[in-house]
Amino acid sequence: MTRPPPPRLLTLALLLGAAHAQTTAPSAAPPDLTLEQAYAQLAQAPSVTRAALSVQVAQQNLQAARAALGLTVSVSGSASYAGPTSTASDGTSAAVSSSLSGTAGANVSLGLLPWSSSQGSLRASERSLALAQANLRDANLSTRLNVAQAYFSAALATQDITLAGRTLELRQRQLTVAQAQQVAGNATAETVLNAQSAVQTATSSLTQAQSSLDSARRTLDATLGTTLGGVTFSTRPDDTLTLPDLSALVARARTGSSEVISAQNALASAQEALEDDQRDARLPDLTASVGYGGGTAGTVSATLNVKQGTLGSSYSLPLGDRASTGGNRLTASVSGSYVVYSPAQQAALSAAQAGVTQAGLSLTVAQQNAELDVRSRYVTVQTNLNAVQTRAAQVQAAQLAVQTAQARLDAGTGTADDLAAATLSLAQAERDLLSARITAQLSLTQLLNAAGGPQ
Repeated sequence: MTRPPPPRLLTLALLLGAAHAQTTAPSAAPPDLTLEQAYAQLAQAPSVTRAALSVQVAQQNLQAARAALGLTVSVSGSASYAGPTSTASDGTSAAVSSSLSGTAGANVSLGLLPWSSSQGSLRASERSLALAQANLRDANLSTRLNVAQAYFSAALATQDITLAGRTLELRQRQLTVAQAQQVAGNATAETVLNAQSAVQTATSSLTQAQSSLDSARRTLDATLGTTLGGVTFSTRPDDTLTLPDLSALVARARTGSSEVISAQNALASAQEALEDDQRDARLPDLTASVGYGGGTAGTVSATLNVKQGTLGSSYSLPLGDRASTGGNRLTASVSGSYVVYSPAQQAALSAAQAGVTQAGLSLTVAQQNAELDVRSRYVTVQTNLNAVQTRAAQVQAAQLAVQTAQARLDAGTGTADDLAAATLSLAQAERDLLSARITAQLSLTQLLNAAGGPQ
């Protein structure tokens, strides 16, 4: 009497029957998503949006710094009133005439000299904008790379599902043959157990491929900040890749990477701090002013602060009782101080000089790291391109094996399972070639990103 199949095989058969019914039932084909369509959604990616907002803030700060270079105009005024009664020190009161007086004026200031605070703020804002733009470029490049990685992972997982399904079908046929041979006394129990193990392994591979596809979909959704749904992935990596010029990549990386730009900004800030300290030690704290007026027409004055690099002017008009007193006259004054000896000032100069030296070394290290990154990634791309050639040769060998298996089947010296196994080996070789091409293309993208992106 033939014993019933194990419960696990019955469950597997039911699952396969349900899957077959689902595949044969009419259903709408899921929409296809190309890689370029995925790239078109980069602007809404969270990391890109955050970097773009940083650029907008830096642009607004730069506009404010540029506006601060112009004239700053302000108005001022004051008023005072004295009553008609005056009280002496002995407590007696006397009647006096009341008075009402005040002033109204306007003030203008301008950062005139190159070391004024407004000029320094402008340079700092320009550096901040350059760094923000470099960070936005890096965010676009890294997000584009993440999209490509998730997309190709989904495409590879799709092919893995197909391959795992074909493998499972072959392993099931082999199990059926082994069971029939065991009934006929031509196979041992060990042979059947091995066939059952092969079916379980193929089932696990199918489950793993489906899990990888789901994970790739979720990663792509999270990267783009959207929900793509059950789309398919038809784009494949380029069959032919060309290595760019290494020297050009190194030159771009040493000047355009965000790490280098950040180090350049730090060096520029350190140099400006040193110049400020040197200026404080060299220049006196000198303020010169000149004015004319004092009568009913008001007073005009101008002031220049050498150390701060600012020029200011003002106009004051007397009101009330003050307007009837005084006459016009020209006034001029100069005041200043100069530090003859200050250990603290010398220590600040030494610290600023050390800061410049340190920032210069940091810039050199950043440039060296950028160059090293490009060169190492260049070697990786070369290795991956060689792997593509190896995989392509394996596909050709698998194609010849299929032709041989077909010829043997036609000649009656081979079986259909032999042909199916050879065909499955060809599918596996084609899958490995696809994986190698994906790896090569992604490594090339990483190389270009290290140099600041494609040109």
